[in-house]
Amino acid sequence: MSVVIGQLWGLTVIVDEWMKGHSATAWWGAGFLCLSFLVVLGLWLLDPKDR
Repeated sequence: MSVVIGQLWGLTVIVDEWMKGHSATAWWGAGFLCLSFLVVLGLWLLDPKDR
């Protein structure tokens, strides 16, 4: 649940920066969100018994 809330908060920050015209910051944030998602996905796949 905390991952979902963190991703939504990050998306909110990125959209806010994009709307302000700071596209470089928004792209860095989008990259961070993608990397964060891949790390969580990797950890989830690491231990299938935990599901």
